[in-house]
Amino acid sequence: MRKKLKVRISKRRTSFLVVALVILSAPLIGARSVAASAGFSYSPSNPIVNQTVTFRGSCHLPPCDYSWSFGDGTNGPDSQVVTHAYSNAGSYSVHFAVADWNYYEGSQTQTVTVTGVSINGHVFDNSTAAITGATVKMYDQSGNTLYGTATTDSNGYYSINGPSPATYIMWASMPNYWEEKQYVSVSCWGCVAPGDFHLPGDLFYPVANLVVMYDTVNTQQTKADLSWSISAGSSTEVDAYVNPNGVHFYVSTDVTKSGSASTGIDPTIRSLVYSRGVQVHGVFWKGASQPENTFVIAQQNIYGQTTDRVDYMSPPSSGGEIDYVAPHTMFSYSQTQSASFALRYELGVDVSVSLEGIGFSTKLASILLQGSSGVQRSTTIGVTNNDSITHSYEFYFEGGAIAHVWQLN
Repeated sequence: MRKKLKVRISKRRTSFLVVALVILSAPLIGARSVAASAGFSYSPSNPIVNQTVTFRGSCHLPPCDYSWSFGDGTNGPDSQVVTHAYSNAGSYSVHFAVADWNYYEGSQTQTVTVTGVSINGHVFDNSTAAITGATVKMYDQSGNTLYGTATTDSNGYYSINGPSPATYIMWASMPNYWEEKQYVSVSCWGCVAPGDFHLPGDLFYPVANLVVMYDTVNTQQTKADLSWSISAGSSTEVDAYVNPNGVHFYVSTDVTKSGSASTGIDPTIRSLVYSRGVQVHGVFWKGASQPENTFVIAQQNIYGQTTDRVDYMSPPSSGGEIDYVAPHTMFSYSQTQSASFALRYELGVDVSVSLEGIGFSTKLASILLQGSSGVQRSTTIGVTNNDSITHSYEFYFEGGAIAHVWQLN
């Protein structure tokens, strides 16, 4: 009896398992076909550049795992509803995959077409060499709304996307170059318009240099003091024209820089290098016959401040001034130097011209910067003999810029 009961129980268990498997497998077979026909929808149906697109995947037997690939090298999160925005116009193959709770999988791929506008081009210097790292900005036609900013690559190339067909202001700039602006119109959705730039280099003109060398001053015996002042006042007239009837711009600035150094405060001071100049900079409208604005910056370039570096030239055989300083007395040597310059700067900027519907490219005949800068440099070098004997010192201005001081004995 026990054996028969065991058999009956075993059969009943087997029957239960078979029935259970049949019951559970029925919906799974259906789930396989549902997953296989998985799909997704998206809105808006005609997205534009930088617009948020909402994607919604199907899931008939949750919970499900989701996979999204947007076709532009990016992927979406594991979610039934995801959003994405495309930064460039074009056609993108969006792939969607879903796995149900028992890992039966299905997928679908659709092409999403993104429309918008793009403006791309190159930024060159005036010799047509590519400018790397230039900044290009896209504004609306009024110049009040910034739509995008790009930086040129090693080929001088950039690309910026806009929201719709329109006329945009494109503005290219780069430190130490003139800037250029232009109108660029894009006429249709998904269209690309060219916008090349040619930027002339800024003109930097050094107008005062100051290099002081305490070549052989013995700081144990002598204290050397330097005081100096450099001023640069510039007034520049800009004459920009295709023909002799030009437009004139006047700019002026005045800057004074002064300072002092002493071996008594810092015995390691051996030299000081200082330069002052003017920089001429402007902004062009491409296609116009003159700059939109031009200005001059009185600029200082410090190539090296007070340092312990000297050049070890010997005292010259002639041209210097030797002075004998008694014990515990001071002697100073002063020089005031004035200089001015006038410049005539040929830019020859590339422009595009439209005349009665016929377009052509040319170079402006000339853009002239005729200016002058009055520069004055005053230098005073003083030595104090701290010793109990008389010392001799030689002062020498090399090229009118480098002041040397030697302690001869």
